[in-house]
Amino acid sequence: MNIAALEALPPAVLVEPVRDAPSNAGQSFGALLDGASAELRRADDAAALVALGRGSIADAAVQRAKADVALEVAAIAASRVSTAVTTLLQTQV
Repeated sequence: MNIAALEALPPAVLVEPVRDAPSNAGQSFGALLDGASAELRRADDAAALVALGRGSIADAAVQRAKADVALEVAAIAASRVSTAVTTLLQTQV
């Protein structure tokens, strides 16, 4: 049984300016969560295709890894925001 080689993967994160960048932190975090949600949807779709016998396990694994990274980035961002807010609330004036 031969396993076919994977195609070249596009970069998981594009480092370039966004034309419609969010105007505040709340919108930025919302966009981050929307991106993570979209990655999860793609991973679930790829897993469903594998279950139906029409998808590649390698593609599903790559999609799941991308979703995991997106969720990890969102979790780290939320943790840092929470720490910053806690620090501000504990500051004595």
